[in-house]
Amino acid sequence: MKLTTRIAMIIVAAFAVTITSCKTTEANYRAAYEAAKQKTEESRGIEGTIYEKIRNEAIDSRLIVEGDSIPMMTVNVKIAASTTTPDIVKRYSVVVNQFKQIFNAKSQMSRLRENGYPDAFVLETAEPLYYVVATTTDDGQEAKKAYTNIRKDKSVVLRQPFPWILTPTRLPVK
Repeated sequence: MKLTTRIAMIIVAAFAVTITSCKTTEANYRAAYEAAKQKTEESRGIEGTIYEKIRNEAIDSRLIVEGDSIPMMTVNVKIAASTTTPDIVKRYSVVVNQFKQIFNAKSQMSRLRENGYPDAFVLETAEPLYYVVATTTDDGQEAKKAYTNIRKDKSVVLRQPFPWILTPTRLPVK
């Protein structure tokens, strides 16, 4: 009887030690997070040095018109593959999508032109990313109206975070 009691006490003690030693702590979580973060940064390679810098140059802000706040970004862009002329690009452009391939951007630009946006064009960043623009204007009121109309238009398929307003860092020259 004493033997079974001793064995039971040893098992209970071992169980108690095991339970208390397996606690997760904030320090454990922080160490794991830091290790994962460092591994991610190392695996970026060229992505982290060149393209990340270009993305960070974009200035994320809001266009405030009549108390409404519309997402806006200031980006260094140029006209992509002769999709428009420099005099067409204005201060505010409503971006409906972005692509990594010019073919896809031109394809959506063509669909926009067929569906009532005859001035649609494509802008290119240095990355390159291709932004499909449905319409452009110099007036904040008109930009808000265009933004609202595009959001309501069922012929334009939008995914988050689109649409938004693009303001070029400098307007393309002739």
